[in-house]
Amino acid sequence: MALVFATAGHDQAALLTGVCEQVPADIVSGCSAEGVIGAWGSDEGSHAVGVMMVASDEMKFQCLLAPNVGAAPRAAAAGLAAQLKGRLNPHGVLLLFPDGLTTDCTELLAGLRDQLPPGVTVVGGTAGELLVFEKTYQYRGREAASDAVAAVWVEGAIADVAVSHGCDLVGLERTITRAREAMVYEIDGQPAWQFFRDYLNAEVDHLDAMTVAHLCLAERLPAGLDADYGSCIIRVPLRLDANTGALFFPGGLREGTRVQMALRNPVRVVERAMHSARQVALRHPGEKPSLVLQFDCAGRGRLLFGEQANEACVTPMQKAMGSDVPWLGLHTYGEIAPVGAQCFFHNHTVALCALYPRRPAAAS
Repeated sequence: MALVFATAGHDQAALLTGVCEQVPADIVSGCSAEGVIGAWGSDEGSHAVGVMMVASDEMKFQCLLAPNVGAAPRAAAAGLAAQLKGRLNPHGVLLLFPDGLTTDCTELLAGLRDQLPPGVTVVGGTAGELLVFEKTYQYRGREAASDAVAAVWVEGAIADVAVSHGCDLVGLERTITRAREAMVYEIDGQPAWQFFRDYLNAEVDHLDAMTVAHLCLAERLPAGLDADYGSCIIRVPLRLDANTGALFFPGGLREGTRVQMALRNPVRVVERAMHSARQVALRHPGEKPSLVLQFDCAGRGRLLFGEQANEACVTPMQKAMGSDVPWLGLHTYGEIAPVGAQCFFHNHTVALCALYPRRPAAAS
């Protein structure tokens, strides 16, 4: 497998052409990113790129791509499953890279639950760009698609995934009173955009990076899923319909959902991220992962930590997992990871995925 993450300053097609001059096109997957993360740390420059080559006797890989994920997320899920005909099994891992600006990821994950055998681990992050919220790219071979979902099917691996956020709840619970297909029109009977403008106390008329970084809603999780993660999942809007004041939430918020405002807490972000990394390492004493993938929100890099993002969070997590572990990641427009036994779409989180070879059980 050749996994590629790159920021959107690159000519995306030319970049993939260059990669495919070095490796077979059918092993290439990945997506565009707000920033790229590697052993060197986090790079949120306009022309950053990371490529991880994986060759393994135990693990096998298949790169996938499904189009039109915005209009038909469940059909896209079925399209991914159809490409895996004959290979689906409960022990597989699906690395998922949907378009971060068009996909109702809750619907996409619901579609995958219908298509995949129970037991498959689904983890990943949505494609991003340079915080202008215009267009993202999903890769397979030489193709840099948009409004698509790229994926890699992995066999012969055990995925240990840990996900955390560092947000504090504020204010009273509210209700989504009008919503349709991931567009939220009203919160407590008030236009969604007006609700947020009042909360921010700012005369803003469009979504920009700093506005998005502070627009957090917390949706309560079903009881009993995972006490270690917390009781709520974070939702952030990434698109504004200026004509209606509706906001697009890639996590999908349905009518009647109870939500609460949330604020990022930099101290808790670091504490919870370090806890996640340590927990993965503790579950595998004396064992080194084949690789670690880091899916980290674009709002948790330099927007939160300035130029200290590496020192504050990235490097300490890498040390907790082992400084010599192959490491690649991206700053996403949303993260995909399980909480307990169910996979969710997240915002303002970090999801760590450590892959360990799945070795045959010893004979009795």
